[in-house]
Order: sequence, then structure tokens, then C-alpha cells
Amino acid sequence: GPFIQLGTKDDEDKPKFASLKPGQRIDSITLADALTLLSLPRVVGKDEEGREITASIGRFGPYLKIDGKFTSIKDDDPYTITEERAREVLLEAKDRDSKKIIKKFDEGNISILNGRYGPYITNTEVNARIPKGTKPTSLNLVDCQELLAKAAANPRRRRPKKT
Repeated sequence: GPFIQLGTKDDEDKPKFASLKPGQRIDSITLADALTLLSLPRVVGKDEEGREITASIGRFGPYLKIDGKFTSIKDDDPYTITEERAREVLLEAKDRDSKKIIKKFDEGNISILNGRYGPYITNTEVNARIPKGTKPTSLNLVDCQELLAKAAANPRRRRPKKT
């Protein structure tokens, strides 16, 4: 699609590129619009620990980045998001991540996590379903190891690739 470019390939530094926003037309872009599009990634501010918060738009939409961790910002504009709002979004994401872990066993690096489709057991290599009617908090280490062993022995069949 159409994009804005700052610089040329002959310059010492690589040229900077920015895609147009949805609804923008290449023939109606002003210099101010182009400079706004090229302003990303921009530093929004710092968090409570003094780490830099950066806002940008990536492959999967707008996001905030802090210490290499990406957090999606669906409802906010990366061009105008404030430091206070960015801190709120990051705090909500941190709360969401903390609710993800139901139970953790140090032995074997086994965890019971709350996933997109419900709770499951993982050892970072194999994921296992929790049987229906079983409460995830009632499982112990031995039960988890057995369920992971069954899951490893019966890998799910994958659909054949279409050519």
C-alpha cells in the first residue's frame, strides 16, 4: 500500500517509512500529516520503575513497548496516548497476566494456567487438557505429570497442508 518515506537509499542512514492511516489518500497528505505519520515510534514517558514506554504501530496493530514486552492498545491512538493512560493500560495487562497462573509446581517446571479456551496444564513443551468436572486447583503434581504424559503419548493429528 501507499507509504511515506523520509530520506533516500543513498543517505548514510536508512530511510524511514510509515504507512498511511485507513481512510487517508496519498494525494491529500500534507507535510504536517506526513510528519505525524513519521513520528512513530515515540516515547510516551516512563513507568514507576523508570523504564521507557514506547508507542508504535506494528504488524498486529498499535502497541506499547516496555523492556521488550509488547502490550496491545486497541482503544487508544499511539499518536496521542498520554503517559497516564499508557500506565493504566500496562497495569491492566499486568493484572491480566497475574490472573493467568492458577497453580505452579517448581518440580518439572509444571504450571496450571488459565488459557483462552479454559484451564490447562503445561511444562513449556507439552500442553494437556484438564478433564471435565475436575477443578484445576484440586490437581496435585502427580496428577499433572500423568496428564502431561498422556498428552505427549497421543499427539493431536494435524490437518494435511494444502498445496
